[in-house]
Amino acid sequence: IGTYLHDIGFNVDFAPDADVLTNPSNTAIGARSFGADPSLVASMVAAEVEAMRETGTLPCVKHFPGHGDTAGDSHTGAVYAERLRVDIEACEFAPFRAAIESGCPFVMVGHIETPNFAGDGLPASLSPVMMTGVLRGDLGFEGIVISDSFAMGAITQNYSPADAAVRFFQAGGDMLLMPADLRAAYQGVLDAVHAGTLTEERVDESVLRILTAKDEAGLLA
Repeated sequence: IGTYLHDIGFNVDFAPDADVLTNPSNTAIGARSFGADPSLVASMVAAEVEAMRETGTLPCVKHFPGHGDTAGDSHTGAVYAERLRVDIEACEFAPFRAAIESGCPFVMVGHIETPNFAGDGLPASLSPVMMTGVLRGDLGFEGIVISDSFAMGAITQNYSPADAAVRFFQAGGDMLLMPADLRAAYQGVLDAVHAGTLTEERVDESVLRILTAKDEAGLLA
């Protein structure tokens, strides 16, 4: 996969899927998952990350903190991972740990609320607890945090494009994927920087991570 993508000019693939399919009724993830065994999923994810990097295509694991247990579909509305923190850490996080240890440069954060983990009433894609505290702090991820699409119902039904974009970067995100209104999201971020509610230092951290990944992909002279 990495070889043919690289040959036709792609440098990033939003794969592998690191979700552990603990809910067999979950149709949002379904066959995209490697399975219900966290150890198996972790080993498969690590193998794909390593192989993709060898081809020069940068992999991106998804959907942190894990979309395999959810009953709903974040394309159409808010979704919840109801499991306890200890269970999520032992099961859902195993593939993400494996990906990080294998040098995965991207993690995609999903619009998944964890009422029994973060408990902040926010989807992970807007949560400082999940992105900065857990993904960066607890799991030690130093690469690019990219969002799932911000045109999905879980975001658009509850936040304006500008508000969602600013919240994402304030929470520690680096790359915002597919805002519902790009101009409004851009202006919201610009206004937040001018107002001081989003610091230039926070933005510069993300820019450096993105440039580092571009350098790995051979995109910088």
